[in-house]
Amino acid sequence: MPKVTWMKPKVNELAALFSTYRKARQITSIQIAEKIGCTPQNARVQMSKPGKDWNIGMLLRYCDVLGIPYEEALSAAAK
Repeated sequence: MPKVTWMKPKVNELAALFSTYRKARQITSIQIAEKIGCTPQNARVQMSKPGKDWNIGMLLRYCDVLGIPYEEALSAAAK
């Protein structure tokens, strides 16, 4: 009988937060990319990265575009 472990999959809290705000405000990744000054693909890739891979300047830029409070984004990035 194989050994089974019931591990919960890791949830990317920061990506979930960005996705929720993006959908609530009905902003596309193309619009986000235009406001930040990068390509839409780079914006999508950046938003899917875990919190430890973000630098603070980029995190604050995305927060400004999406209207996310800084404290909420920082706590999601720390998880």
